[in-house]
Amino acid sequence: MIIKMAKIEIVGPKDLLLDTLELLRGKGVFHPEADARGFVRPEDEAWVKELLLDQSAIGEKQFFVALQEQIRQLLACLPDLPSRTSYLPPLPIIDVLNELVDKHLLACRNWQQQCHALREEADRLTGHLRFWRVLEPLVADVVEHARLAFFGVTIRNADDIPKLRDLLEQQTEGRCRLSTTSIDDGSIVGLITADLNMEERLRKLLFAEKVPELDLPKELAALPFRDKPTAVQKLLDRVAAELQEARAERETFAHHWLPIYRQTLAWLDERLSLYQASALAYETRQCFLINGWMPSEGVEELRQVLANVFAGRVVLSVLELHQEDYDRVPVLLRNPLYFKPFELFARLLPLPKYSSYDPTPFLGLFFPLLFGMILGDIGYGLLLGVLAGLVIRFCPQRETLVDAARILGVSAAYAVLFGLFYGELFGNLGEQLFHLQPIWQERSRAVVPMITFAISVGTAHILLGLLLGIHYDFKRHLRREAFVKLINLLLICLCGIWLVGFLFPFPWQLTWPLLLAVLLLLPVLIIAGGLLAPLELLKSFGNIISYVRIMAIGLCSVLLAQVANQLGGMTGDLVAGFLVAGVLHFFNLILGVFAPTVHALRLHYVEFFSKFLEFGGRRYQPLEKNHQTTVTHSK
Repeated sequence: MIIKMAKIEIVGPKDLLLDTLELLRGKGVFHPEADARGFVRPEDEAWVKELLLDQSAIGEKQFFVALQEQIRQLLACLPDLPSRTSYLPPLPIIDVLNELVDKHLLACRNWQQQCHALREEADRLTGHLRFWRVLEPLVADVVEHARLAFFGVTIRNADDIPKLRDLLEQQTEGRCRLSTTSIDDGSIVGLITADLNMEERLRKLLFAEKVPELDLPKELAALPFRDKPTAVQKLLDRVAAELQEARAERETFAHHWLPIYRQTLAWLDERLSLYQASALAYETRQCFLINGWMPSEGVEELRQVLANVFAGRVVLSVLELHQEDYDRVPVLLRNPLYFKPFELFARLLPLPKYSSYDPTPFLGLFFPLLFGMILGDIGYGLLLGVLAGLVIRFCPQRETLVDAARILGVSAAYAVLFGLFYGELFGNLGEQLFHLQPIWQERSRAVVPMITFAISVGTAHILLGLLLGIHYDFKRHLRREAFVKLINLLLICLCGIWLVGFLFPFPWQLTWPLLLAVLLLLPVLIIAGGLLAPLELLKSFGNIISYVRIMAIGLCSVLLAQVANQLGGMTGDLVAGFLVAGVLHFFNLILGVFAPTVHALRLHYVEFFSKFLEFGGRRYQPLEKNHQTTVTHSK
């Protein structure tokens, strides 16, 4: 249902504005209105203007914004660690933190740069170590000598190896050796061994042929070839130790200062939100005015809180709600436990206007009914009920899924109920095994009665929608629209009675007078609603006829279930028959969930709600404190 709202005006001294806003944010019930029209009397508009902050407040706001940005930059540099809750109030130490944050930010950026450089160095050394470890088996075949030069290279393609080997032999007249092997990622590395006096010539050749040479830090260049992998490993261990030390130093700082800075940032967010909310206020020479809306049920409590906290200096008044205000009143939907899950379907629609109706209770009443009428099978209903219970039992934290399961559970109960009326248990399996008989009608053999039943349900549903539409139009003082809907309602009723009299002539003696009444009301409808009014009447008849889908979809479901039973019985084997029938019944059950859901919702959204619901409401958005992430305590 749509919660009743009160039109509120809060007045107090200007020096209490921020304190008042902070209290309202803490309560979380007041929806501010930026436009003062309708709140301020026309004769008082000259005295009321938008509130502007004084120089002191502007300076404080700018100070808080700058500090907020610095703290955010600082927290971005620090690791996101769990920390204890800080109970130190930020305001008394705000100036100290403003002086410290620059030093801390500089230190954190230095740590960040140092860690970045060490990580790059570690990655580079790891790559070197991987290559030189792969080359070690090749070195074992070479006798290390002072007159030999060693080159480690990477080769892009295996087809380039013969070409490179030929070039090396030509340049060195055969006094060179190339050994190759592959590494894990598929790259090819090679070891070139040649006379020391050919070192420079070989380097120029490798550069000309664009063959990358494995380089090493300068301090390792003079080491013997076999000692280089060990030296690279030692250098890598040293870099890793320095990186760990820098990280530990940064984490130690974070453990000490994260609680304080997080608490301060939360406080700054709240404080700046108050300044932002102050833009919604108005002022006179000495007072501020805040206009807005809140649930009527909480007005007295908020009035009492304001009176107690501010010693009567801040006053809450309830203003008269005028007809032109209805389009501005924010909408808050709140429903009892049974109807609340059906808000899942109501959220698919735009928000209704405050003066309109909440679609949730109508969905809660009629959706399961239409679902049960369409599915109407005891076996399917029981399976869906078990499924809904399992979801609610094992997924309690997933609110949307639980709401869907609760809707499914209620709908499954209606499916079981109508299954008793139709005498269906997995189609005609109940009749075959347990001699189950319908309480009312067997759908597969009573097509015309089911069509009549579906149209009767549609007529009742549409007439209810028209009645609600008439009530809504009268409430909005739209008497002409209400009169047109009333004539439509009368015409539908008269045509329905005439149709019954036509189908069952005895003892209906008023058939022709009813038809005459219809013919007399049609000109009145055109005069009241214009030339398009008959089209709206025809649309209503079309809406009623569309309820025949209840019969059609339900008939398809029961026939498919009967086919599944028949095919299962034709197999001549218990296991095979059970599998064949089970697969078809499973497929039918899937269709039996989605088809009734889609068509029952369509009958509501298109046929029913179009008669009385008016959408386009404003969402209720009260002033609230920012929701902060829970901070984990650490010892």
